[in-house]
Amino acid sequence: MSFVQILNTFRAYGADVLLLALGVTLTVALLKKTVMKNVSGKAFVFLPFLIGFVYYAAFRCLVTLSADPFTAEIGRTLERGFACGCAATLYHAIYEQFLRGKRVSPLCPLLEGIVPEEKREEAAEALCAGCENMPEEALPDFLRDTLEKYAEPPMSREELAAFAKFLAGFLKTIKKK
Repeated sequence: MSFVQILNTFRAYGADVLLLALGVTLTVALLKKTVMKNVSGKAFVFLPFLIGFVYYAAFRCLVTLSADPFTAEIGRTLERGFACGCAATLYHAIYEQFLRGKRVSPLCPLLEGIVPEEKREEAAEALCAGCENMPEEALPDFLRDTLEKYAEPPMSREELAAFAKFLAGFLKTIKKK
């Protein structure tokens, strides 16, 4: 993903999501270094999205001074919370790629704990290249089959299907922007 594509992705998010995503990125990094340093890497795949949802819901509750983000606006809260997780993942990729000097695909942070480090870049490359012009309905199957080749330790079909669906949503969000 080029720097211009990354900037276009960020342009599509609102300022609220981008600021909350920065907090999510910092929170995940802090948790990774302290409380959760012995936790499996698989937890860090979903953690930015979970924390993004919590942060966005709390933010909306404070702004509206109501519980609407959990009731009437739950769909918007889920969508914007997911966007916070996506932006936080992109922040992490930008940090790795441009500040630490490592060339990293935005998928690499999501593959931590699922694909070994030595194969992670190759897997991200295969996933990105294969889904470039793929129809949306075929994407989860392609992602599942490709992940099956790289996942160590091997995952069950159900775990692969769930993670492939998650990755498809992430890729769809990035492509839209």
